[in-house]
This record gives sequence, structure tokens and C-alpha cells, in this order.
Amino acid sequence: MVTLIFDPLISATVWVVAALLTGAVLVAYAWKRPSGISRLRWGAIQFWVALGAAALLIVLLNPSWQIRIPPPAEKPRLAILIDESASMSTSDLGPDKSRFEVATEIAEVCAAKLAETYDVDVRTFSKQLLPTTTQAVKQRRPDGLITDLAGAITQGIDSARSSGQSLLVLSDGNHNAVGGTPRVLAAAALARSREIPVFTKTLGSDAEIHDLALRPQNPQQLAFAGQVVPLTALVRRRGNAPGAVSVILELDGKEVSRQAVYVTAGSEAEVRFQVDQAQRGLYRYEVRVETFPGEATEINNYGAFVLRVVDEPIQVLLVEGKPYWDAKFLARSLAADPSLELHSLVRVTPTRFLQRTLLRDGQPPTGAGRTSQAKPGDSQTPPAAVPGEGQPAESEVVPGDTGASQSPVRGALTESWRVVPEGANVLADAKRLGAYQVVILGRDSDVFLSEEAISNLRQWVASDSGALVCFRGMPTSSSDERFEKLLPVQWQKSSEARFRMVLTERGRDLHWFDSPQGGTVDALPSLPALATSSPGERPKPLANVLASASGNGTVDAPAVTYQPYGGGRVVVVEGAGMWRWAFLPPAYADYDAAYGTLWQSLLRWLVAGAGLLPGQDLALRTDQVTFPSGETATATLLVRREAAQGPIPAIELSGNGIDTPRQFVPTPLGDLPGVFRLDFGQLAEGRYQARIAGQPADKSGATTVFDVRSLSEEQLDKKARPDLMARIAASTGAIDFSSATADEIVKAFQAHLEQSRHERIQRTTAWDRWWVLAGIFFCWMCAWVLRRSGGLV
Repeated sequence: MVTLIFDPLISATVWVVAALLTGAVLVAYAWKRPSGISRLRWGAIQFWVALGAAALLIVLLNPSWQIRIPPPAEKPRLAILIDESASMSTSDLGPDKSRFEVATEIAEVCAAKLAETYDVDVRTFSKQLLPTTTQAVKQRRPDGLITDLAGAITQGIDSARSSGQSLLVLSDGNHNAVGGTPRVLAAAALARSREIPVFTKTLGSDAEIHDLALRPQNPQQLAFAGQVVPLTALVRRRGNAPGAVSVILELDGKEVSRQAVYVTAGSEAEVRFQVDQAQRGLYRYEVRVETFPGEATEINNYGAFVLRVVDEPIQVLLVEGKPYWDAKFLARSLAADPSLELHSLVRVTPTRFLQRTLLRDGQPPTGAGRTSQAKPGDSQTPPAAVPGEGQPAESEVVPGDTGASQSPVRGALTESWRVVPEGANVLADAKRLGAYQVVILGRDSDVFLSEEAISNLRQWVASDSGALVCFRGMPTSSSDERFEKLLPVQWQKSSEARFRMVLTERGRDLHWFDSPQGGTVDALPSLPALATSSPGERPKPLANVLASASGNGTVDAPAVTYQPYGGGRVVVVEGAGMWRWAFLPPAYADYDAAYGTLWQSLLRWLVAGAGLLPGQDLALRTDQVTFPSGETATATLLVRREAAQGPIPAIELSGNGIDTPRQFVPTPLGDLPGVFRLDFGQLAEGRYQARIAGQPADKSGATTVFDVRSLSEEQLDKKARPDLMARIAASTGAIDFSSATADEIVKAFQAHLEQSRHERIQRTTAWDRWWVLAGIFFCWMCAWVLRRSGGLV
């Protein structure tokens, strides 16, 4: 039924006054007819003026069409969503009754008593929403590893229905899926936008567990033969677990070290072991914390580390457009790292480049007591840094131990110098560029970055897993669109400003600023300030800020930023004057190791994450060291450009969780050349080894190992979240049945039905049309035309 009603836009008193004044003005105007105007024309003028004024007064009355909409004939839908995650198995709701059992009882009562008035749809959820019945749900076991409240609410909405829906969520509210609480509230907002109330019933209490858990930090590590690296883990204490615990390091099932650690109640403590291996290969370490009687679970008491040891040095190329102190001290610091061989080029004049090469003889250090696995000549044939002839080289043999490294060096260090005329072409030769793993660009590097060089750099980073480091900020004086696509930040010109470097949370998590003895993390803000005249303006979408700049006008500007690019990484380190960190006055004696540790850790982190190490054409890497059971185990195969021209080998998987070895065919990852993905599927619990078929078992990069374990926070964190459940109900205009019984919930839904089934009224304005406005203008136009033709305008 449609009726016309008036809902004035202004108060009735104001409207009446406006109407009277309008009438008075019109009467006064019509009373005095000008001479020369006929009565007929004057009357027509008054008619059109009065009609236009009346139309405006009617619009102010806001005439609207009122439509009465009867309630829908079909029954409204009620979706009962039952949480079947592992935490619902907790028996804290009475004698021998679990949360899941109480939820199924409530669902059964509601479905039976509301079936006549509601279209009841019963479903269970953990990681995803599944249809079921009240009888079938009794046979199910709550064993889901994830509680996804957001997904349950979103999937519980029937998009085919425009109205008449309600949700009842029976859960402990312990949401632990991706997105956290904001994602849950976003799902509730979606339900509210569609006028769907989400009723909630929280099941459970503040169940406390007693447990010790160990979590590895950076479980995949790279080291060089004889180099000491830290294995770091966090021990977490819950409930009444003991505070003084023993943490054990094992290699191949044999204990190699042990530490005593004290963990404060409800917090975490860090434990760190120093390890090294003299021979190249893949080593699986296991760190575990001893169990105690009554512990909730022992499966989270250990964590695995994979240490990949190589015996060929990283080839580093350092280029700079002018001689600077920063480049000199950086080269000195890199020379102290036994895992590096350095090739540097510094432009002295437009036609003269100073080439410096630091090579190692490949022999183990005197008194190291280890046997090197490097093949003869492996490290004696480094890539030539520059094509062309130069002046005769001057060589100097430096003793192996420089005193600046925390690990034994490979042997004697041979340093050579020469001046070459064609150094600008070093990056334009793709073959020579491919022999390096790291390229460091200093300031004023425009001369090295020709169009061909930029194209080679992009291909080298993406396909050969190269690591590009822009040292001291923007490496060029002018912008180049093709080169800027590589970089993680954009720069802006400004006056020179000074800043100090402060690690971000992401930077602290990486731990590559730490020294083996612990802690240069807190040293960075205390070191001398750096200078920049082109601070990074903003990081790009895929970039990660590891350290920010804090100082005059540079608060929160990125200082150390990286982004992945294909199979490699690009890093930008802002600030000039970092050489002062390597030449500290006595007041900074505690921070002497900070400069060397920062750069050595940064380069080792870059190469370890890139995948293809020195001497490798193929490299197999798992995405995680430990995969939870129920999730897909995946890996990545990296292939160097030359090797990618031939057939790609299959991957063989073996382990104690499968009866016989299986073979998998790598699939290309998008458009990235030389990058292939492997999907091993969901595997049973156990230890697994994947290797490249047809490759020797001892070949570097041909083998990787990983674990599959049944481990989830769902089994450990069993604390109910009534606060989150109440927020869901309140934000959708529903009720949180915190202490209601099944019968009370039934009555509440019957009352809700009575309120929601009443006749709805829909109103639409009658005047908000284009032709109404056109009609008003037409009236005034007619009056104006008549007045002008009569000589009144």
C-alpha cells in the first residue's frame, strides 16, 4: 500500500510564517498593476510567480511516498556455528563435560525448539566452515588446529538471502587465525552492514596450562667452514612450570652442549649456542628444553636448526665514483671477514680506476685443527673485476688472522692494486657480473650504470639471486626509471641533516646486528651521527625497514631498507660518515666491534637468504625448517641462468613419515626465471630429506631437510575470550549469552523473531526528481518572459 505523507524539512511554525510572508509579498506586488500592462498579461504573470513560489513551499514540506512492506512469507534463517577446534576439548564446564559437548547440547536444544519458526542451519568450524547436523556433530571430535572466527562469520552469511538471517556462534572465542582481532571485527562489520545480528555464547574459563616451550630464531643458518655462528632460541614459561631449566643442544641425536637458563613466569628468555663446522655440508641441530612432571605437552619442547656450511668465499664487488673515507674503511672491514673475497673499483679520474683485489689462498688457518673440504684452486681463481689491460699489479701477503673477525680465517690474504683505464664497464659484462654474489654501489656511481649495466643488474638480482647494496644512500646523482625499479625507497633532495640509526622491530627480529657475544643492538643509537642530504622519502610497498633514522628533521625516515626482487634482494643503507664507527675514540671503546659486525652480518644474511651460493648452479631450500601437520610442506628450487637452459631435475623426497621415496616435478614460479616451486602436500609427522635427483649427495645446495610436527597454539592457549565474543555481538546489535542456558537462548530468539517480523515501512521522497526542479525553473521563466515582453524588464 502506497500513501503520500508530508515530513517538513523545517518546523511547522517557520513554514507557516514563510508561507504568510510569501503570500503577503505576492498580494502587494499584484495590487499595483503598471500602466500599459493589460489585465490578462498581469494576471498571467502573477499566476506563474505564485506557482513557482508555491512549488518551493511544497518542497519544504518534504512530500514522501510511504510503502508498507509485509514480513517475508519464508522462515528466517538461523545459522548455528559450533567451534570444533582443539581448545574446545577442554573440560572446564562441569564434571566430565567439555566445551564442545556443551556447545552440541545447546545447538541440539535450539535446533529442536526453533525448527517451527526458523530455518535452522547447523555448521561446525575450525579453519573453515562445514555443514553438519545436530546428530552428526555428536560423533565429531574437536581437533582443529586453528580457530577462525572471522572466517566462520563471513562464510556463515548466506549471500543468496537479502534479509531474514541470524547467526549464533558457540565458541570459546580463542581466535588465533591470521589477521587477529581486527579481522574478526571486520567480519562483524560485514554482518552489521547486511543487518545480520551475530549472537554469541562463550564457552570456557581462564584455563591455565603448565608448559615450557622452545621457539627457534632464524632456524636456517649459513656458515663458512670454520666460522662460528650463533643458534638462538626463546624459552617460554606458562603457568607453574619451573623457572630454572636446562637447555640442550644436540647434533645427530648426540648432546654437544648444555646451558642453564632462568625464565620468569609468563615471559620468555633467550638462549644462545655458538657452533662451527670445519667441513662443508648440511647439519641438523636440535635445541630442546628438559621436560617436567605434569607438563601440558612435550612436543613444543624442542626446535630444529639447519646449518648449511660452505667452503667457497663470497665474491663481493665494491664500486664508487669518487674516493671517500667510507669506502676505504668498508673495504678494510670486509677484508677482515674470512668468508669474503673483495674486488673494489674506485674512479680516480675520468679515465683512471683504482682496482683493489683481496684474495685468500683457500688453506685453513695455522693451528685451526680442521681439514678444509675446499678443492684445490677453488678460491684461487676469482672473477676478474675489470676487462682490459692495466698497470702491473702490486701484491702484498697479509697474515691470515687480522684480529677483527670472530671466526678463524681461511688462510693468508693476498692484496693487489692496479690502475685500469676501463673500469666503467665492469657491470656491463654479464658473464663477469654473474661471478659475484654481492655488489655494493657507493656514491656517484653513475659512470658504472650504463643502460646495459642496469639491464644486467636487474637480471642478475632476479635470476642469479644476487644481492645489491646501495651504500650511503642514493648511488646516482640523477634519476633513472629502470634503475629505480630495483630500489626499495624513493629519495628527496633537502639540506644536509644528521641522524642516528635505530633498529625497527623487524630489524631486531633478524638478529644480524648481534655479535656472537651478544649485543650490538643497543649500540647503534649511541654511535656517531651520520649525514644525509637526500633522505629516503618513503619505502615502496614490498620494502621492509630494518632501521630508521632519528635526528634533526629525519624522524622515522628509513635508514636501512631492503626488498626482494625476484630471487635476490636489494638493500639501501643511508648516511655518510659511517667510517667514524670503525675509528671510534676511547669513549666508545665498548662499541669497537659494532661496525664490522654490522657489515659482516648484513652480507652473510643477504647471501644466506638469496639461495644460490658461490659455486652453486642449483639450490634447494624449504620454506620452513618445521611444518605443522595439516599444512602443506613446500620448497623452492633455484636454478642459475645457464643451468636453466637444460632440463630441470626432479626432486626426491624421503623420510620416516612415508614408506617409499617420492619424486616431485618443480613448477615455474610465475614469470621469475630460474625460480621453481615444489608442493609436497600434507605429510605425516616425521623427519624428511629432499634432494635434487641425479646430483651427488655431498654437492652444495643439492639437499635440504625439514620436520613435520603436530604443534599448534590451539592445543596450548586454552583461555576463553568472552571480551571478543561480547564485542562481536554488540557491534552487530545482537546479544551475548554469557551465562544464559539453552532454554533462555531459545526464548531470546523467539522474542527477536517477534521484533524482526513486524511490518516494515519504506519511504522515498516524492520531490527529489529532476523534472520537479525543471518545473520550478519553467514557472519562473514563463513569468520572466511575460514581464520582459511587457517592457517590465
